[in-house]
Amino acid sequence: MALFLVSRTDGGGYDEYDAIVVRAGDEATALKIATNGKQREKLDGSFWDPDFPGFERDGSNLTVEKLASRGPQDVLITSYNAG
Repeated sequence: MALFLVSRTDGGGYDEYDAIVVRAGDEATALKIATNGKQREKLDGSFWDPDFPGFERDGSNLTVEKLASRGPQDVLITSYNAG
């Protein structure tokens, strides 16, 4: 397993994520984790509820970068733009 930085390419806005770090076996799996969510139902229809608001379901606004596996101790966090 490796660490991957999944970042937005479109900047993002308030109450949305612009980047996360995930542990995965490859880039495709990292992208799958980043675009995960659930289909929800409302009275006026169904909608996609992403785990990371701002990340497009198809990954079209995301890039995936493998991070170095060695380095100093550090904090790995998600980046969230609170409104």
